[in-house]
Order: sequence, then structure tokens, then C-alpha cells
Amino acid sequence: MELYTLDSLLRRREVVDRFESLIWTERFNDLGDFELDIKSSLYARGLFLPGTQCATNNSYRVMTVETVEDTEDPDGKDILKVKGRSLEDVLDDRVARYAQTDTVTEPSWTLTGTPGDVARAMFDHVVRTYSLDVNDQIPFLQPGSLFPAGTLGEPSESITYVQQPDSLLNAIKSLCQSYDLGFRLVRNFDLSQLYFDIYVGDDRTTRQTIKPAVVFAPAFDNIQNTSELTVIQGSKNVAYVYSPAGHKVVFGENVDPGVSGFDRRVLFVNASGIAAGDPDADALMTQAGMEALAAKRASQLFDGEINQYGQFQYGIDYNLGDIVETRNKDGVITYKRVTEHIFASDAQGDRSYPTLVADLFTGTNTWLDHNNDPTTWADLDADMSAWADL
Repeated sequence: MELYTLDSLLRRREVVDRFESLIWTERFNDLGDFELDIKSSLYARGLFLPGTQCATNNSYRVMTVETVEDTEDPDGKDILKVKGRSLEDVLDDRVARYAQTDTVTEPSWTLTGTPGDVARAMFDHVVRTYSLDVNDQIPFLQPGSLFPAGTLGEPSESITYVQQPDSLLNAIKSLCQSYDLGFRLVRNFDLSQLYFDIYVGDDRTTRQTIKPAVVFAPAFDNIQNTSELTVIQGSKNVAYVYSPAGHKVVFGENVDPGVSGFDRRVLFVNASGIAAGDPDADALMTQAGMEALAAKRASQLFDGEINQYGQFQYGIDYNLGDIVETRNKDGVITYKRVTEHIFASDAQGDRSYPTLVADLFTGTNTWLDHNNDPTTWADLDADMSAWADL
């Protein structure tokens, strides 16, 4: 893997192909980061000054050098440790507000639309039209996208979203993580162009025929050193939101409102900050419930080392946000979203690691675990209309 420093026009300036180690991490709906260990020298110290922007030969992402530490390793070798985060961090330096008014006159910003459109509206208002200050614009920003729309499709329901004063990064990240959307600020190679996207990925499982399927399985010899973690402890799927304006029951994404019994896991949400008589109280309580439930999801995590000479390559066959298929040693199929991808390069060579999170979680009262449902197969056969509800 080659690392480049970029000039002030985002063009490649210096190539860095000799280093001790490099870890480059890209994420679906959070900031990416990188860590570089390189032999300390006058040249290296001058190359990686704080604020320097970097790119690699296999990524559209840009990272910014934030910390530089000149140290000595246990073998007595002088090492320069360079760390930084992805360019989306510029959104942490912008404020999510509709106008430059005090928070008493205008305490919040209310937006209506699909979750994706609300996130884009916040970005466009602050950055593209720089409605708060002309200096809030981001250099080299272009309209449109470098990539085609994902086949998974964005959530289509309209929401009323009430944004309290915060950084633009926190505002967009919270919304995207609640609705399984991604965000990215990517570089178009050496053309001095940046593109911002709110996006979803592609379905790349065998359940569809639009895109070539991507199936990771030890039996196919395309992934090794795998680990899988499933956790339902502390997970919740229903939120009871209480505020001075009233109360509201909020359900998690794709949760049946009729969920009951042992499958109903209720979370108490104290929304005391919502004032009685607030015209946006209902939307605020819904938003508070969705955000709280997003932090209490059941998790099924899978990672492993991609075979560098296998048939699937990140950035070509699959990307962040895509749903891919995994099969464990027993042949059990699950569908997982690519939420993170890590490139590692050191004396052992180049390696690639995806982090996959279950998109369709197998638990009680789900189709994939139908034996836990009290309804029998005979009951379904007796009433054929029941099949339509599954």
C-alpha cells in the first residue's frame, strides 16, 4: 500500500512507500482514522506536519494529520508516530443551525423530509449555501456524487426532525446512525474536487440478481482468522418516552408494533428537556426514542482477514454500506452490512479487514428462527392468507 501526502490543491505531492506500519480505517457513518509508524528523520518530520492531508492508492478518502509523536521504540529505533482522522472531521468545525440567532429566540431547527433528505438539507444549508457565514464553505466541493445510488434504497418515510444546537458532524452522524445511512467526503483523485454524500450501499447477497453476489466463507478460502460476536444483553426495541409535554411509545427500525412477551424489551427515556406546549413535542419525543434505541441495538459483529488474492476486492466488488453474505463453518447464511474497512501494511505485507454487522438479526420471533414462534406450520397451511404477513 502506498501513502501520499497532498498539496494545497489535494494533488499527490510525495509518495511514502517505506514505513514501519500503516493502519488505514474507513467507516460507514463515523469518522475514519489512520496510524503511521515511520523512521524518524528530518525528511519525515518535515513531511508529516500537523494539518497535512494524506491519501492512499486504494481509497477515495482523505485523512488529516492531527498528532505527531517523535519517540523511541523498545529496540532503540527512532520512530515518528503519526495519527489523524478522516476529512469528514471538518463538519465538527461547523455548527448545525438555521440562522445566527440566539437560542432563546430560536432554540432549535425543525426540518421535514426523509432522513436522507434532512441530512443533506443540513449540510447544504450550512456548507453549500453557507447561510450562517460565507467562510463556512468547504474548498473544492462539487455538486452531485462520484458514485451511483445504492440499490438498497434509503428510508422513504417522511420525518420531522428537530435539531438542537450542535456541531454539524454530531447532527449528521446521529441522524445517519439512527436510520442506517452513511456519510462521506471523498476526493476525486488529483482533480482538486471533493464530493459529499449521504448514501446507502448495494445489496450484494445471493437473494438478489442486480449486483454480483459477494459471499465470504471459510469454505471458499476467501476469508480467514474470523471471529463472530453476538450480544443481546441490554438491547431494547421499544422506547417509552416521557416529557413535560406528554409521553410517546417509539419502536425501533423494522420492529413490529405488536411485539410482546419476552420479545418486548422496553427502554425508559427521560425527555425532560421537551417543554410542555412545545409545538414540536411529538417529533422531539420520536427523535429522542429513535436515538436512544439506536444505542441499544442487539449486535452481531463479524470480522476476518480478507484473502488478498481472493475473488473479492474492497472498492471494486463491495464497499462501505453494502450488504454482503457470510456463511459460517456450519453453512449458516447471514446478511451483514460493511460498516468499517481496515487496511494494514507492515513487515508482514498488506492485509485487509472488514467489520460486518448483522443487517438481518436472527433472534426469537423472526422468520429465521421460526421455531420460537407459537404459530405452527400446520396453522399457516390451514390459513394460507397468513403467509402474506410473513
